[in-house]
Amino acid sequence: PSGAPLEDNAEDGPGRQEKVGILAKGRAWYKELFYGPEKNAVRTALGLAVFNQFSGSTAVTNYAVEVLREIGLEDNKKGILLSSGISFAKLIGIVASMFLVDGVSGRRPLLIGGGLGMSACMVLLTVGIEVKSIPLVITAESLYMLSFAVSWAGIFWVLMSEIFSMRVKAVAVSLATSVLFAGGAVANILYHVLLKKGGPLFGLFFALVSLSSAAYVYVFVPETKGKSLKEVQMMFQNLGPRGLLGPRALEPQEGQRLIGDGATKSSNSI
Repeated sequence: PSGAPLEDNAEDGPGRQEKVGILAKGRAWYKELFYGPEKNAVRTALGLAVFNQFSGSTAVTNYAVEVLREIGLEDNKKGILLSSGISFAKLIGIVASMFLVDGVSGRRPLLIGGGLGMSACMVLLTVGIEVKSIPLVITAESLYMLSFAVSWAGIFWVLMSEIFSMRVKAVAVSLATSVLFAGGAVANILYHVLLKKGGPLFGLFFALVSLSSAAYVYVFVPETKGKSLKEVQMMFQNLGPRGLLGPRALEPQEGQRLIGDGATKSSNSI
C-alpha cells in the first residue's frame, strides 16, 4: 500500500514538471509567432521558405545528370562535366546579388525578377527535354540557377535578418529554416517523380510555382532596403489579408497630419 503514493509522487517529480514546462513554452511561442505583433512577418517568412525550395532550386542541381540521362546521354562523366556549368552560373549569380541587393535594385525587384526568370527557364527546360536537346537543357538549367542565385538564394537570408525583432528572431528564423529544409526534401522527391513520369508536367509544375513565388512577393513582401527595424515592423503590421494590395493602416503621425491638413483646408474655405 505504501508503494502507490510513491509512484504518484514520482509522476509529479522533476521529469513531469519539465515536460509541462516545455509544452507551456511551446504553446506560448506558437501564440507569439502566429498571433502576436510579428505574425505577418512570420507568415511571410514561412511562405518565402516554401517557395524558395518548391521552385525546384535544390533539385535542379541534384538531378542535373539524371535529366541528361533521361534524354539519352549515357556517359556519366560527360554529364557531370556538362552540369558543372550550373554551379558556375550559381557562383556568378551570388556575386552579382552581393552588388545588387543594396545597390541599384533592392529586395523586392530581385525576388520578383528571379521568380519570373526561373519560371521562364523551367518552360525552356521542358521544351529541351521534350525535343531531347542536351545544349538546350544545359542552357535552361544554367539560366535557371543564375536567376535563383541572384535573387532567392541569398535574399531569403537577408530578409530573415531584417524582418524580426531580437525578441523572436532566434525562434522565428529557426522555424523558417526548418520549413526551408523540409520543403527542399519534399521538392526533391516530387522533382524525381515527375521527371520519371515524363511529359511536360515535370517542368510546367515548377514553372507555375516559380511564377507564383513572384506573385507572392509582389503582394506580401514589402521593400526593406534602407529601412530601420521599426519601419520594417510597421510595414508588416499594416499588412492585411490582401497584403500590399489592400488598404493600409495609417501611422499616428500620418493620421495627425491628415487631420491638420483637413482642418486647414476647412478654415481656408470659410
